[in-house]
Amino acid sequence: MPLKLLVPLKEVLTALSDGLVLDHPARCSRCGALPAEYYESHKLRLRAGRKRMGLYRQQYNVNQPYRLRIRVCESCYRADFVGFSEEFENDHTPLGRLARIYSRLYTVGAVIACAGLLLMTRIIPVDSTLGSLKDYWPYLVGTGGAVIIGVWLHLRNTQRKIRDALETSTPPHNPRPRAEVRTPVLDNLDDPRVSALEIRLSDEEWANECASQKHWATEIYESQIIQGEE
Repeated sequence: MPLKLLVPLKEVLTALSDGLVLDHPARCSRCGALPAEYYESHKLRLRAGRKRMGLYRQQYNVNQPYRLRIRVCESCYRADFVGFSEEFENDHTPLGRLARIYSRLYTVGAVIACAGLLLMTRIIPVDSTLGSLKDYWPYLVGTGGAVIIGVWLHLRNTQRKIRDALETSTPPHNPRPRAEVRTPVLDNLDDPRVSALEIRLSDEEWANECASQKHWATEIYESQIIQGEE
């Protein structure tokens, strides 16, 4: 039965610099496999004190990013790359390096394409220093678009190979869901015992051992529509 860990604010405040790591017990938090030397990652934010609505999104008195990392085995880690490759960008692993390359190439392609679109507009006058480049805007847009499409196709091919390898492994990998996390918005940071992070884990035994080691409270998870970071 899924179990929910209630992480107190004081633990999250401590984790703002280096991240919050759940590495106990030493087996995989999803399938219980050994060894489990990898971590699934979640990009989160500590938010407190709602301010007036911003132009594009809600603003807060406190809005600080941090990362949550939960111990998993290699198979579960690789399976995550199929659907959550963007979460790998800070990992010091081969898949993490690959995710960073994809991200940078996406950025390069977007910058080139945007430069071409900018040349196409009247923002850059014909008689300006860059005016002589205006006729080349289709080539820049095409090049940028080609980079983005090429990276996307390479990513999809890599994900397909990983999925096929996991399906044909012995024994075949049985996909298990990532942890579900929720970061409620706090009124303030005055009470260090208030729950600032909720983590839903499908392996009840692993969750109980982790909570016991860290002295956190737990709750039986009930499916519901929630608002949060993820």
